[in-house]
Amino acid sequence: MKHLVKSFQTHVGERGCHFYDSENCNFLTWVEVFKFVDSLPTVGKEDGFTDRLTTSLANYNPDTEFLAVQQNGDSVSVELYSQAK
Repeated sequence: MKHLVKSFQTHVGERGCHFYDSENCNFLTWVEVFKFVDSLPTVGKEDGFTDRLTTSLANYNPDTEFLAVQQNGDSVSVELYSQAK
């Protein structure tokens, strides 16, 4: 998880999403996330992933919160983290 925390620290105040797994983390900006979403096949979009991701991306506070998508095998989750005060 150190790679995810380092990415959070590097991108404070930037609106985007941290895509990570057990070994790597890639930060995509707002524009890059929407390009990624548009590149997804239409099959499977009805599972709500795209809606959850784009809604979360539009509504979180990038100064105090961090949006992440974790891939673990075939499972993908949209996560929202908040800085401790």
